[in-house]
Amino acid sequence: MLSLLLIIVIYIAFISLGLPDSMLGAAWPAMYQDLHVPVSYAGFISMTICFGTVVSSICYSRLSRRFHTETITIVSVAATAAALLGFSLAPTFPILIALALILGLGAGSVDAGLNNYVALHFKARAMNFLHASWGLGTLVGPFLLSYLFANGLGWRPGYRVLGTTQSCIVLLLIFSIPLWRSNRTDEGSSESGEESAMDAGVAIREKGVAAALIGFFSYCAMENTAMLWSATFLVSARGFSESQAAGSAGLLFWGMTAGRIVAGLISDKLGDSRMIRIGEILIAVAAALLIALPPDFCIAALFLLGLGFGPIYPAMIHQTPECFGAKASSAIIGLEMASAYVGSAFMPPLFGALGRATTMGILPLFVLFFTALNFMAIETKKRKCLG
Repeated sequence: MLSLLLIIVIYIAFISLGLPDSMLGAAWPAMYQDLHVPVSYAGFISMTICFGTVVSSICYSRLSRRFHTETITIVSVAATAAALLGFSLAPTFPILIALALILGLGAGSVDAGLNNYVALHFKARAMNFLHASWGLGTLVGPFLLSYLFANGLGWRPGYRVLGTTQSCIVLLLIFSIPLWRSNRTDEGSSESGEESAMDAGVAIREKGVAAALIGFFSYCAMENTAMLWSATFLVSARGFSESQAAGSAGLLFWGMTAGRIVAGLISDKLGDSRMIRIGEILIAVAAALLIALPPDFCIAALFLLGLGFGPIYPAMIHQTPECFGAKASSAIIGLEMASAYVGSAFMPPLFGALGRATTMGILPLFVLFFTALNFMAIETKKRKCLG
């Protein structure tokens, strides 16, 4: 019963991680005008957030040797709450950039810490539901802003609501401390705060780690590129109107969330490796359909693409302790998170440059390339550390 209550608390914390992820894109059309900056400046905020997450993900293993997961999570969620409340008050763009760095630093530690904790202590089903929780969080921001804008309110109240919600989650995490302690006592382990936990500098030299990092980089490269550019692809290459494309592109997020819920129901039976392969096959089929089929079928193909994305990331994380051992898992998952954020930060802009130089119609080919790279990386990792 205590484990069930604890995993519910962890899911709520991961929903909070997803809340701001879709907020910036939805709010930016109003934000840049209020702040009197060019529309392209959204990229600077996004890159700053990614930079913060990379730094905190790499540093997570060092923090985990001194503090327990719940301590790191409480402080990190409090940092994100403060940053979001700061967003609602920020008078100038430079202040927004400083707050974006704090937001990224907090988010990276929550991401690495909770992923490592669930990978160590729970089955694959729990990991998939964890990332489905993130997906639910990403669905909230656009709906919240739509309601606020429809009622004549601006983007600042939206960030204020998110910041207040995060603050309430901090209180929930504080009240849940006995659950974390009880779980450690029941399992007879300290789980974190161990001096024996491996340092990131040592972990990166472990056999198979380089392939694992390429796997995370390639996955997030294709996922975030599709998330950012699918609507533009539909308009430029498939003849959709802007309003049609905006609604249709949202099916990608619904597909991802559905994919993780379904994976949570079947992953314990099929195993992580099979879930990754199923996801890659669905992605390849969806990309082929986006190329070959008439525009009317693109909506279904985007949902299928999201469905394929769904199980891959949770399964790769859940494999980490099995592949590299519990002692190395916190350091390696931190490195994996950092590699994932690098792919998220740099590959979508690269595709944008390629698309402008050629055509946005190359999006399915871009996705297929990184699907193949992901397949090769995961197979290499399996040979080197899973046998």
